Amino acid sequence: MIVLGAKAGEHDACFALVKDGEPLFVYEQERFNRVKHGMSSDVSVLFEGLAEHGVAPGDIDLVATCGDHGLVPERLRQAREYLTGAALERATKNVEWRHPTFHRVLAAAGFGEDRVVDVRHHVSHVASVFYASPFDDAAVLSLDCSGEADTAMLAHCTRRDGISILETIGLPHSLGRFYEAVTHWLGWGFGEEGKTMALAAYGDPKRYAADLSGLLRVDNDGLFAFDAGLTDGTFSYSTQELVTRVFEERFGPRRKRDDGLEQHHKDVAAAGQYLCERVMLRLATTLKKRTGSNALLVAGGVALNSVGNGLIRREGIFPQIAVYPQVTDAGAALGAALYTYHQRERSGSHHYWEMKHPFLGREIDLDRVREAAAAAGLEGVRCDDPAAFAAERLAAGRIVGWIQGRSEIGPRALGNRSILGNPATPGIKTRINAEVKHRENWRPFAPSVLEEDLSTYFEASEPLPYMTVVAPLREEWREKLESISHVDGTARVGTVGDSFNPLFSRLIREFKQRTGMGMVLNTSFNDKGEPIVQTCEQALRLFASSGMDVLVIGDWVFEDKRGARVGDLDPLRINCRKLPDRPTLLVALQDADHAQRAMDVLGREQVVSTSAVCVVGERETPRFDGEVVRVDSQDGLFETAGNWPQVVVLVPWSADKFVFDPAVYHSETAETSRRLIEAGTHDLFWVDPSGQVVLARDVLYVHHAQPSGVPAAYARYWQPAEK
Repeated sequence: MIVLGAKAGEHDACFALVKDGEPLFVYEQERFNRVKHGMSSDVSVLFEGLAEHGVAPGDIDLVATCGDHGLVPERLRQAREYLTGAALERATKNVEWRHPTFHRVLAAAGFGEDRVVDVRHHVSHVASVFYASPFDDAAVLSLDCSGEADTAMLAHCTRRDGISILETIGLPHSLGRFYEAVTHWLGWGFGEEGKTMALAAYGDPKRYAADLSGLLRVDNDGLFAFDAGLTDGTFSYSTQELVTRVFEERFGPRRKRDDGLEQHHKDVAAAGQYLCERVMLRLATTLKKRTGSNALLVAGGVALNSVGNGLIRREGIFPQIAVYPQVTDAGAALGAALYTYHQRERSGSHHYWEMKHPFLGREIDLDRVREAAAAAGLEGVRCDDPAAFAAERLAAGRIVGWIQGRSEIGPRALGNRSILGNPATPGIKTRINAEVKHRENWRPFAPSVLEEDLSTYFEASEPLPYMTVVAPLREEWREKLESISHVDGTARVGTVGDSFNPLFSRLIREFKQRTGMGMVLNTSFNDKGEPIVQTCEQALRLFASSGMDVLVIGDWVFEDKRGARVGDLDPLRINCRKLPDRPTLLVALQDADHAQRAMDVLGREQVVSTSAVCVVGERETPRFDGEVVRVDSQDGLFETAGNWPQVVVLVPWSADKFVFDPAVYHSETAETSRRLIEAGTHDLFWVDPSGQVVLARDVLYVHHAQPSGVPAAYARYWQPAEK
């Protein structure tokens, strides 16, 4: 049985293909479109993955989405408990539109309603860890901002009975939303909760614990609820509302991203972390009482809180705790596929796969390394023993980029897309933060340590391979290893064994031979705000533009940067390569800066052969060497664009909004785009400020009548199935 799991569109989009219970690939959208927490309703990445693994779309038995729009009535029932009037009406329209969309995107890609099945969001999270584990019996805790109608799920899972839901917490009550609001008040954005967790170690939780405990009330079992006193029929408990109507009133104005961090910021972070830990610890205790299991698995976005996971571990509630590397919504794609396989497989011979390593992403394109190096002005040499070479350079205090094989899934580099350092080298943390990662120096790095040496450095002995659980450093090592230690003396450790990652394990052993230390500093191979690199070109460009001393890709070694041509990794430049090279009309709707950047990429860099710019309404005209046309209405745009075989519309909002937001789906821009397509425009793309480039031909019709056949954009992938 072949099952495709999909989180298509919105944040953390991902596709996972499972054959007979075992994943063939897990492809995260952000690695391909280079937009952090990548979202795109264009599912080309999925079809590329199928082609790479020799699977035709027609070979797929079922397509599983990690969301069940059958729970919309329950979501609306919950909304009626805290919203009334216009606020309830808006929420109802949003819910009724948004939740079926994940299903419809896949049906519109050609799979058809009969093959697309829906899996409850938190059940997908639970399945993603239980069906990847070696355990016959496990308790599972899933926590995030929200699914369809749940923000938390407690489950008891056994191989005999499958997943049994013990408890759920419904909206608006959300630990994930609470922690996200803390993060946004501190001046950061979506997906940056790790900064809040790190900053919390510098604060005093007692100062504001009472204030935040009053906002999110927690009972003795760990079940939580927002303060009902906030409900006035209009307050929806969104992140923005929590920031402006709760946090700013209690703690002052939201910090601006580039402002300094004062002590009260650190104290609010500490209080938020304290409350999060209290919830996680109490829920784990409740699960132990109700299941009697010896193993705890933690999933959902909150499971990235490695400090909370470490507290549960240190308390010894369960003999075993496991937190897998891809616990965010991206991991729900694999969970949905595994759950569907185990529910639908009728042969009686279920295959229980166990995740023994996280290397399920795309293989590095080593066949293009020469071409990429030449484009970057770099020369490399082949190396007989790259592990020994890297170890020698690390022992000398150099910063080493290390790229091998298939990429890790999840946000942590675990030895195939890593930037490495000698953790005992004085100043190494400052160097990597300032010269390579370009981030705040108070943020520490993580250690990769040989399994057999773990207890030498840490108060732990069991394997902790995924950098998802912190463990305390032994007192005698804290000063020497401050580069990988949090200020509280813990570290987000990753153990490495020969079976987990043989080549990376050998690198650390070679390093130990030279230094006596079975550990290296390990951080993800990316710059600030970027996803982990996907290609040789991206790795070489970051090497050339940063303070990295050495780069090893496969058996190729790069050290000399004297001829390097430094180039950026702007997602727009990368994604615009999708555009066919034909005459193109660039349509500037709003946002002069976005329009100018796109002009520079598409026009001045000649991504397409010839171009003209159409400026709609009272907009600032971008600087452009070619033809500029001004129109005052969508009708004028239609008349102008109708003469071009290819049109690129520069939209002012996320390109995914035209699927997930009804106002955008029915906007003048969308309707004009449909008219252009129906009038014969060959290709029409939407480009958003994040750099996403989406072929609009098919997704513009996702919410129209039941799709039939194979859409034009993906037809070439379906051909093998039709022969």
